[in-house]
Amino acid sequence: MSILKIKGINFRTIIFPFLVAVSMIIGIMLSFKFKKEGNTVGVFGIPLGLFFMIYPAMTKVGIERIARSFKDMKSVGLMVFLNYAIAPFLVAGIAYLFFRVIIEPLRIYNENIISQVIVGIILLGVAPCIAMVMVWTDMAKGNLSMGVSFVAWNSILQVITTPFFVYFLARTTVFINPFLILESVLLYLITPLIAGTLTRRLLRKRRNFSRILNDLGNLQNIALLFTIVVIFWTEGHGIVEYPSLIWMVGIVMILFYFILFHVGYFTSRRLKYKYEDSTAIGFTVAARDFEVSIAIAIVAFSAYPFVAITTAIGPLLEIPLMLILVSMQVIRRDRIQMMYSGNV
Repeated sequence: MSILKIKGINFRTIIFPFLVAVSMIIGIMLSFKFKKEGNTVGVFGIPLGLFFMIYPAMTKVGIERIARSFKDMKSVGLMVFLNYAIAPFLVAGIAYLFFRVIIEPLRIYNENIISQVIVGIILLGVAPCIAMVMVWTDMAKGNLSMGVSFVAWNSILQVITTPFFVYFLARTTVFINPFLILESVLLYLITPLIAGTLTRRLLRKRRNFSRILNDLGNLQNIALLFTIVVIFWTEGHGIVEYPSLIWMVGIVMILFYFILFHVGYFTSRRLKYKYEDSTAIGFTVAARDFEVSIAIAIVAFSAYPFVAITTAIGPLLEIPLMLILVSMQVIRRDRIQMMYSGNV
């Protein structure tokens, strides 16, 4: 079946933002009608949705390319520097500046709540993503092999670095359970990679393999919409309970994501990396691991409810914000291709 196109843009691309918005609304409605069931649905629904978001991407990469990217110390070094020397201090700086200088004088929230919110935002910023970053890289046509290798590096490094940054920036000693990271790696990296590799090896010689990849791309979009519904179902009630907190945290996270992504992307381009590699670096340094953030908030800051509330807002904001970045990158990629083809 052909895809309807309008001025060179396929219909699916045009309607997808609308479907994302509808999924968010459905999730919020379910969070009020079936609030108690939301937690149970989230426990099983989010891992299931993430698997079927990541698995289609893994059918496009080869183990050999991932191994080469893993050993590319120049790109790994750049990623590590941006993720661990820049990201935690950038998010803390933006949070302190926005809430202490702008929000606190307005007296919307008292000083105690503001302090908890700042800690929550710091938790959102200290741990790099080891799951959905592969989806964003794939959707933006970035170097997925490089993205997978970065995820492997981050799964090792964040166990060591996250407690240090939480202590240094939030003045609290925490323990990062390595089994939590291992579980994420198994669920969102190893298992989809094995499934994707087997799919590719079994089906790549078939004539309709490109059609199969396209169908898997549709599955990825459906899984993304499903995951949005589930995440907003489990956490969406907070939007109505604390509406002002949503836009406040949203401003900080928008600045954080957009600044950090473009620092990663344009630094890479300055160093002569191609669009695909620069995009992988940009998303790897921008996307955050909200599962680790929420776990730390619940365990280490149980006496401070607004820390957990703030970290719960994180995934509600990250998906739409990262989708905006994906759309920006797709447009940027098209312009680069047109420039090199001599059309502009």
